[in-house]
Amino acid sequence: MSDLNVVNAASLARVPDNGAARRGRSQGELGVIADGAIAIRDGLIAAVGRTDSILRDWGDDGVPTIDATGMTVLPGLIECHSHPLFAFHRHGEYTRRLAGASLQEIAAAGGGILATVKTTRDAADGELLDGLRSAYDRILAGGVTTLEVKSGYGLTEGTELHQLELLERSRSMTPMSLVISFLGAHVVPAGLDAETCTGQVLEMLPKVIEQGLASFHDVTCERGLFTPGQASAMFERSRELGIPTRAHADAWQYSEGWRTSVRGGAVSAEHLTYTPDDEIREVGATDTVAVLLPQAELIYMTERRANARLLIEQQVPLAIATDYCSSIHATSLATTIGIAAPWFRITPAEAIVGATLNAAYALNLHSDRGSLDPGKRGDLTILSGPHPDELCMSVGQSVVAEVVIAGEPLLGENRVSRRA
Repeated sequence: MSDLNVVNAASLARVPDNGAARRGRSQGELGVIADGAIAIRDGLIAAVGRTDSILRDWGDDGVPTIDATGMTVLPGLIECHSHPLFAFHRHGEYTRRLAGASLQEIAAAGGGILATVKTTRDAADGELLDGLRSAYDRILAGGVTTLEVKSGYGLTEGTELHQLELLERSRSMTPMSLVISFLGAHVVPAGLDAETCTGQVLEMLPKVIEQGLASFHDVTCERGLFTPGQASAMFERSRELGIPTRAHADAWQYSEGWRTSVRGGAVSAEHLTYTPDDEIREVGATDTVAVLLPQAELIYMTERRANARLLIEQQVPLAIATDYCSSIHATSLATTIGIAAPWFRITPAEAIVGATLNAAYALNLHSDRGSLDPGKRGDLTILSGPHPDELCMSVGQSVVAEVVIAGEPLLGENRVSRRA
């Protein structure tokens, strides 16, 4: 926990937390302060305002200071959907897809998620941990201060519990906060049917909870994998056992995943590429956060895109994430924000809220991060441009100038000075 002042920011986006995830018109409200500054004490935000005010009240001698002249200060970015524990790189599949192969053809040839499951099961712990370390370094450089990480490339009780243990061990490898999700129902393992697999996941859940490492149970509701009825059984069992749920839904085709997730009380439902407009209208306003993954749709070349605008209009809180995994090596959340705006036809501000405050709500972490409000943890992502909108004009460029976690600068210590 550290003390830090950040001053002279061309734009400081507070994204103030008013007690609920943003939705509707408020999805795009950043609360930008020109010539903004922030004081962090003992790792927590003490004050936010204009530079002259912060320096007058908090400009103590000797406090480390970042001069953010010409830069943008955001709440620390929060990555709320990633699968970083794997031992297989599926770039060859993407090349085949670009050449015209279907997902079904690739799976029939031994590719897809089950290929990653096999190689990850066979990999040594050291190899998996080295992969996590490398991924974490790149994700941090992409602006992230809090990262959700999933199991799901094991699919048996032993391998899933072990993957959760490895994710727990990996906390020491990064200054980012890690939020661990159990994804035992990622796909249906070879040689099993979905009903049998559902039963196995239900049997795993008490042991996952006893282990005490997972904060969420991530449930899949996807046609060809787990039906709405099977997903509902997993939601119900999770409620009985007291573990919050998230969901993979409607990624590949319409599966009633959005409706099922909301009815099941999921904190978030993710992908929603094929969720029909009629179902979005029917479900209407909800506290379940819709987590959209633009780079997944881009790389998987889906025939449609999640209807972000309709979700916002229906008063659904929207979040944005990378879906970093063995087939999507998108480690920069800052870049993903820049892609999300034109991909979904949402504003830069709506996308930024989706990767800060709403992402915090998607992880049940809104009480202490996601916005630049006094009392929350001093997590910042500082961008090289003078306004948040610059993110969408700089895709492909390195725009993250600094990442601060609990008041500690982590990328560019040479920018930190001590005021005389």
